[in-house]
Amino acid sequence: MVWFRKNERVNDAFIRLMDALCSWERNTSRGSTLLFVPEEKDEEVILIKDGKPVYPVHYATLISQLEHMKRNIEGRYER
Repeated sequence: MVWFRKNERVNDAFIRLMDALCSWERNTSRGSTLLFVPEEKDEEVILIKDGKPVYPVHYATLISQLEHMKRNIEGRYER
């Protein structure tokens, strides 16, 4: 099992969230990207794409996903 957080309860919550996202996306043919960036440097960045963890998270992957997320966000708001 991959540990995403140092706290077992928080780690278990992330796993339940991924399970729920994966099931929902599979049943609805939808997709999503979830990015969790902790403030402390001793904890991992968590990237969940379509309900599945991307691990390890490489810098280039993060930059690419951030650009993708930025375009999705901008498309939802009028300027």
